[in-house]
Amino acid sequence: MLFNKLFKSEEKKLPERNARKPAEQRERTQRTRKHHEKISVQDLRVGMFVVELDKPWEESSFMFQGLELQSAADVLAIQKECVHVWVDFDEFSMQKPVNANGLPGKGGSTLDDVPVEEELDKASEVHQLASQAITDLFEEIRLGAEVDGGKIKQAVNGCVDSILRNPDASVWLTRIQAKHAETAQHSLNVSALSIVMAKSMGMRNREMEDIGICGMLHDVGKMSVSTEVLAKKGPLSEEEMAEVQKHTRYGRDILMSTKSVMSGAADVAHSHHERVDGLGYPRRLTDDKIPVFAKIVSIAEAYDTMTNTQPYREAVSPSDALQELYAKRGTQFDEDLVIRFIDAIGIFPPGSIVEMLNNEVGIVLSNTSDKLRPRVIMILDALGEPTKQRIVNLSQLDVDSQGDIYQIKTTHSDGSYGINVGDFQRAGLRMG
Repeated sequence: MLFNKLFKSEEKKLPERNARKPAEQRERTQRTRKHHEKISVQDLRVGMFVVELDKPWEESSFMFQGLELQSAADVLAIQKECVHVWVDFDEFSMQKPVNANGLPGKGGSTLDDVPVEEELDKASEVHQLASQAITDLFEEIRLGAEVDGGKIKQAVNGCVDSILRNPDASVWLTRIQAKHAETAQHSLNVSALSIVMAKSMGMRNREMEDIGICGMLHDVGKMSVSTEVLAKKGPLSEEEMAEVQKHTRYGRDILMSTKSVMSGAADVAHSHHERVDGLGYPRRLTDDKIPVFAKIVSIAEAYDTMTNTQPYREAVSPSDALQELYAKRGTQFDEDLVIRFIDAIGIFPPGSIVEMLNNEVGIVLSNTSDKLRPRVIMILDALGEPTKQRIVNLSQLDVDSQGDIYQIKTTHSDGSYGINVGDFQRAGLRMG
């Protein structure tokens, strides 16, 4: 699969508000050149000032040389046209991200993250607490109790903090399939994936928390749907499908009946199965009528559904799921947001089981600046036998015992070769 083709799309010009006069920009560029730093476009975030592209400015769609990234759309525009750029540290320090109050603090940077090996245990604790919170909430809803938004917000805040430290750890944990309470685990996964995407878009902490809550609560309406229907193996009848689809309205009603949850969560619960081509449900909303958070959650929801075993079908590999999302961009899903999602979690997302050209098998540990060359924990040798665990960094062109450079040949769904990502994580094997 040639995923390097995924990020090619029509060029769009940035709004003129980002433009600076050429003379003013030349003076500014000369004055601050010693502060320039070359970075991957995947590490851009809102607030940075781009002073140089990896191609001549006149060959780009931007009107002037030099532009300030004032929104997620600005970041996307650069990422569509370039692989790396130069930013001006005189305007923006990547070591000191700015929070919503304008003070140094947490931000969307991926350059100052802690190593995934260090964050994984912390993220696991956060996810366990969040999983328990959503499980308890679902049980309370089944019993007719009011939703306690405070507990969910606290759980989501922990997820946001972990993702700010290292998003790969949370993406890894979404590959662990729960033995029970599948709906609760799915809600947690969607929340985490939505937050990871929001982080990559440069959203502020409050926005990441809000979308995390929306992701956590998007399927609360399923608590009002028959468990027999939800757990049915095989195709649903028309009546059963109609009943399942009612979960969007049930979810809206549940969330609108409580004052302790942000109002946008009800909109997302109601709209996360709408499609940009107007063929979704329950209201057949068209692209501009669907809330942005609902668009993001719908992508995360579809990805998690495809990559985890369902009563009616087996899971597919993460890369196959990304291909499916990409194929449905502009019809079922927002095109720009699909590209953003793939970029956020990686072409080979952490937790993916990958097979190398030399037939060795491993699990992706974390992304690198080269989206096609992640860090991988090797599990099986070329004969399919367990091997001494070690990490190979494909971006550094690590070689195997024969001196050949490691390259990924294909990806597999969880359970392939007898490898269960959850069992691997729970075994407490060393990550480095």
